[in-house]
Amino acid sequence: MTSRAAATTSDAKNRRPPKAERDKLRREQIVVAAQKCVVRHGFHAASMGAIAASAEMSVGQIYRYFANKEAIVHAIVEAIVERRLQSLMERPLRRLNAPDMARHLVTNVPEEFRDDDVLMLEATAEATRNPTVAQIVADADRRLMTHAVASFRSDHPHLDPRDVAARVEALVTLFEGTLFRRLTGRGRSDARIRKIYEAMIEGTLSKSD
Repeated sequence: MTSRAAATTSDAKNRRPPKAERDKLRREQIVVAAQKCVVRHGFHAASMGAIAASAEMSVGQIYRYFANKEAIVHAIVEAIVERRLQSLMERPLRRLNAPDMARHLVTNVPEEFRDDDVLMLEATAEATRNPTVAQIVADADRRLMTHAVASFRSDHPHLDPRDVAARVEALVTLFEGTLFRRLTGRGRSDARIRKIYEAMIEGTLSKSD
């Protein structure tokens, strides 16, 4: 290799990524740090100072990328919504069955989903006090519900759209309520409750009007 070629290779290795890419990586670094803080300490204890320390950045650097903590919450919720939409696309509601869904309800939350569930629980609790966070949570819920309703309706075209929306709402309420109880160390997981869940879900998924 000539000295010129070696210099060119060295320059390519040392070249900094474009600013847009660096900014994206920084934002992701901050969001990951904020997620860890909220899961570990709760929303209120996750101050900008705590987030900065977890991200190994200064508070001033955090404010270069996010105007306030609510903006970070928005980024966290958006990331969770994207993951959940991806999951819905990979396994639409029409491919689910009552026994599998009931089994999921009485099974401990998998570790890979637990942090997202805790984060949404924290955001939802904060939404009762903070109008900005309430809007963030409402927008996220609207996106997820719209996708879920469309998925359900594609398999039940004979049903009134309002009936489809009501069935999806019932399923979401059942799952979110059960999840809340399990995340807070409550809720039953025996065969009796599983059988009841299965009957409820079967009735909701039934194709009859």
